[in-house]
Amino acid sequence: MPRLTEPEQQEIIRFIEADKPLPEKYRFLLSLSKPKGRQIWTCR
Repeated sequence: MPRLTEPEQQEIIRFIEADKPLPEKYRFLLSLSKPKGRQIWTCR
């Protein structure tokens, strides 16, 4: 897992304190699993 820089950590803290959702880049960095692809359903 890549380490977050000090400014990135502070930015995440600001989002959490403001009760705002994290941007995608941080959600994927903080996830313990790899991002999953989208499942596409088709009707026949």
